[in-house]
Amino acid sequence: MENPTLREIIEVEKEIQQALEHTKEKMREWIEARKKEAEEELARNEAELLKSFQQAREHAMQDAGSGASSIVMEAEGWAARLTHLDDDILAGIAANHIEKILPG
Repeated sequence: MENPTLREIIEVEKEIQQALEHTKEKMREWIEARKKEAEEELARNEAELLKSFQQAREHAMQDAGSGASSIVMEAEGWAARLTHLDDDILAGIAANHIEKILPG
């Protein structure tokens, strides 16, 4: 003797279990899709940061090169001016500095 109510309860329970499994699968798919999107965005951000870093580095290198060139040009100018000074004037300048360095 079979109980129709029990059979109906079992059928409803199976339907609920199937719906639950279906929902779990949909949630897993949704989570995987969000994870993939986040990984792709992270990769894009990392690439943008790397590009920005490389541009900043190149700019800094160019600035340093320009600064160094300016210093070298200024030193060359001073050297050119000093080469035109008379030896007696240079000896006097050197003597002044030596007097300041060496006592009495």
